[in-house]
Amino acid sequence: METAAGAPAWCRGRQCSRTRQVRWRLARVKVLFTADLHLVPATRTRTLGVVRSWVDTYQPDALVVAGDTASAAQADGALGAIRATFPEGPVAICLGNHDFWLNDDARPRCRDLDDVVDAFWVPAARAHNITLLDRTNLELPSLTLAGAYGHYDFGFAVPGLTYGDEVISSEDYLRGYCRSVLPLRWRDFQLMPADLDPWAVAAHEVGAAEKRLLAGGNRPTLFVTHTPPVRELLGIRPLGPAPVSPPPLAFFRAYLGNQSMGEMLQRHRQRLAGMVCGHTHRPAGPLYWQGIPAINIGSDYGAPRAALYLEGCFSRVP
Repeated sequence: METAAGAPAWCRGRQCSRTRQVRWRLARVKVLFTADLHLVPATRTRTLGVVRSWVDTYQPDALVVAGDTASAAQADGALGAIRATFPEGPVAICLGNHDFWLNDDARPRCRDLDDVVDAFWVPAARAHNITLLDRTNLELPSLTLAGAYGHYDFGFAVPGLTYGDEVISSEDYLRGYCRSVLPLRWRDFQLMPADLDPWAVAAHEVGAAEKRLLAGGNRPTLFVTHTPPVRELLGIRPLGPAPVSPPPLAFFRAYLGNQSMGEMLQRHRQRLAGMVCGHTHRPAGPLYWQGIPAINIGSDYGAPRAALYLEGCFSRVP
């Protein structure tokens, strides 16, 4: 298994960063993390089989999925299938942007993301005894798991992005596409509840996540979010401001994470025992962000990835 280079000594329960002594002694709790399972018909059976093999091989104490499990209408079936891979122990999920996608009949009935959570994911999580981190924390021995979907605040957009003579504007980002650049579009604007303000959603996610983080008290807390909260977890090559001849997909960097979530986590970094995210389908880490172990799982459609968290360290599993 792959572990982070330069891992601080707190991985052996002695120190939580390169510079400060740990205030907690972590129990030997083994947590299996994955993300972006995207349980669509074409790859569902294979993906669930891989998850089941991880559980059989590594015998975790808990299983956590960091978002993008299925569309909202498939919540019950998807969570039932995940529970079947780990029938006895604690299972937790946070939601991802695809988990808020609605069909045409349901979309008018949901005014915001909370409506989607309450209508689809809360009943499914309750039915299958799964902790929904967008609503409540999961308490493990000596460790709390808190989390949130996250959304995006355009904080990772490329500054001054220009294609030829066309400067990309906030209006382009709010539409989710720029026809003169490429025909692709960010489909959240078609499939999530209508007329959402991305900045307001991102701010709401940060506020709700902060309350759950603080609810953990003085216990070490693993923070699980779908969208990356810090640039180091994007898993993509950085572009400088106003790059010359930027790639067309640079437009979509605006939707990769919630920078304000990272700012909130920085304020409370003394509480954090680790951070996990997904969303970009690009692995990043294990690494240390301000002394905190962190990882972007990096799964893709039909190609799930996972990591184990044990005694303060993440390690990737084959």
